[in-house]
Amino acid sequence: MAEELCVRLVPLFNQLSIDRQRQVEQLVHHQRVRRGTIVVSPNNSNRLVIVKQGKGRLYQLSAAGEEQVQRVLSTGDYVGETWLLGVTNSSSYVEMTTDSDICILDRADFTRLIQNHSDIALKLLAGQAVTIDDLRQQTQLMGLPSIEERLAMYLNHLVAKQGSTLVTLPLKLKDLSSYLGTTPETLSRKLAQLQKSGQIDRHLRQIRVLESL
Repeated sequence: MAEELCVRLVPLFNQLSIDRQRQVEQLVHHQRVRRGTIVVSPNNSNRLVIVKQGKGRLYQLSAAGEEQVQRVLSTGDYVGETWLLGVTNSSSYVEMTTDSDICILDRADFTRLIQNHSDIALKLLAGQAVTIDDLRQQTQLMGLPSIEERLAMYLNHLVAKQGSTLVTLPLKLKDLSSYLGTTPETLSRKLAQLQKSGQIDRHLRQIRVLESL
């Protein structure tokens, strides 16, 4: 039976040799947390958090206290690479949305790890490139003047990313509306309009794009 290593869930680590994975696993702290627990905040962000089992969300708080969802986290996802490398977290939070098992790698241990193992540092840089691209896409979306245009571009991104005209929304409507800079009511109405016009066919979080948006 294969070892249940938390780090094996993470692309950053799962291509390492099993001996190297065991070395990393020895540095990890395991926690069981309840739904609603804030596991990362500006006051507590010197850590890499791995979702071993469960779901969470990464969001930012504006100066006015409004939430903007950046990512939804599920089993195998992780967050915190930039903070471990010294970037200041001034407004980001990670909240678990289900009872979850998480693994935490503290900054001091992680820093020693990448100093000693260049292969891990290179994988970290590759992961950061993906994260930067995701943020670039969201910036492009928010630069569009209307919610219709943002929604169309978002669905087109999903079609390209998932390789099918039948896509699954990775976010709940509440979180997707925040991501797109609108309200759940407006987003629901716009999706209904697209379905009525025959451009999409939607069932819950599954959407088939029937016409070019």
